[in-house]
Amino acid sequence: MKSFRFQQFAAYVALVSAALYLPQSAFAAQTRCGWIENDMPSSLTLQDRDGTWTIASIGRDADGFADHMPDTNKGDSCGCLSVETDKASMLVTKVLGGKLKPVSACQRDKSLKQ
Repeated sequence: MKSFRFQQFAAYVALVSAALYLPQSAFAAQTRCGWIENDMPSSLTLQDRDGTWTIASIGRDADGFADHMPDTNKGDSCGCLSVETDKASMLVTKVLGGKLKPVSACQRDKSLKQ
């Protein structure tokens, strides 16, 4: 009986330890700010300090795109998006919300490519 309880306790400790030390989920919401580029039909990207993220392309839109993506015109806009991403493929997998900012905000941000 003591051996079984020890095994249960050890399993519990291992589970709690793993939960504490695992990296944050790749699907955690992030706020990413930068240039929202709408240069081609059916193509939308966000260029921030980490690189260029694909939001929409021919045949693929991020989840929540239609409901939560702020309206942009053709060309470049500046804004912040609340998104979930796949860093390995530089894809925005889900758009949770967003807000456009004045273009001057992106122009002043030294971490963004012009």
